[in-house]
Amino acid sequence: MAYNWCWWLRHYFDITILYCGGDTERVKKMSKLAKMEKYEEGKTYECDIFIRNSVWGTIPKNIKAKRMIEMRHANYKYLLEKGWLYQQYAGMGIKEIVGCGEFVSKMSDEVLHDNPTTIKNILLPRRKTNKVIRLISCTRLDPAKGWDRMLKLMEMMKNAKIKFQWDIYTNATQYKCNYEEVHFHKQRYDIWDYLASADYTVLLSDSEGLPYTVQESLQYQVPCIVTDVGGCTELIKDGVNGYVVPLDMNFDINKIKNIPKCKEYDNHALEDWLKYLEYDGEELDKEEIAEKIEEELEMKVKVKAIINFTDMEDNKKRIINEEWICSMDRAEYLKDNKAIEILEEVKEEKKDITETEFDIRSKEVKKLVDETLNKMEETLKQEKPKKTTKKKTSKK
Repeated sequence: MAYNWCWWLRHYFDITILYCGGDTERVKKMSKLAKMEKYEEGKTYECDIFIRNSVWGTIPKNIKAKRMIEMRHANYKYLLEKGWLYQQYAGMGIKEIVGCGEFVSKMSDEVLHDNPTTIKNILLPRRKTNKVIRLISCTRLDPAKGWDRMLKLMEMMKNAKIKFQWDIYTNATQYKCNYEEVHFHKQRYDIWDYLASADYTVLLSDSEGLPYTVQESLQYQVPCIVTDVGGCTELIKDGVNGYVVPLDMNFDINKIKNIPKCKEYDNHALEDWLKYLEYDGEELDKEEIAEKIEEELEMKVKVKAIINFTDMEDNKKRIINEEWICSMDRAEYLKDNKAIEILEEVKEEKKDITETEFDIRSKEVKKLVDETLNKMEETLKQEKPKKTTKKKTSKK
């Protein structure tokens, strides 16, 4: 906040920052914007405007200024309730108060009755931003799968100042790196959401047949960075749906900034297998089968914990014999890891929405209203209008 404030106002005012302490790097950074001076109690400071930017402590008595301003950033009502706000704040001698937002000003006025002026925090100018490239790898890790090349790719991106995040889903635990951009995750079977949100799938193997992970990535229109080996070049065309790199990793790293847009991919393997196996039965609708699979994945089941564990899906601690409902896909995963037993399928009752209770009630009300109106109409027809004389009334 202070950095942004000084960044702008240094162009309009001569700013000196008095500080008592702080991070050395921060003080150094601020020194590029304003004069930095460590505060001394025995020294007198004079200025046109003094701005106090601390919630804690008392106002220094050795500062002389034409205007005294205090900036407020906290919820003073909360501080008071917690016992962190003391009576000294009420009579500090500063009459000009600035709150960083309407809520802050309201809470300050409610507690200290100082009627702050509301001015939001100053923002730096909007800067040109660079794309953060999201990489994903779903593979076992060993020398043959190109771990050394993966490290080399990380180094190349760092040296080229390419910002990236790399999520690696693997069963290996012995491989580590010191790059904060790289995150290791346990292997998982519901990888699709994570895969589809990536900019690239990375597979830098020594050898490959026709890699499954590359085909699945292309199915979700995610381009791939692969080595020039085996069937990788059968799937990936350099610059079209990814990049093919040499085994020695000697290539221009900057080209990956241009992320190719992949077309929809279907390898037609199902049709080819049916033809090869000379299937002559009923022709089925692939989309209909896919929808059925989706329904099966969304099916709910009741399960029971057979060990104590923390369920990472909803971050809840499960205890032995606890029962709950989850998806079949999740249940199968927990069952494979010997954490639960599956009790029964949960069938959702499908309500008849042709005529809801509201519709039925509405019809009853409408019938009642119609009957009442008809009776009123018949009554009005039978009654003759009576002559009435107007009485004079006085105006109020």
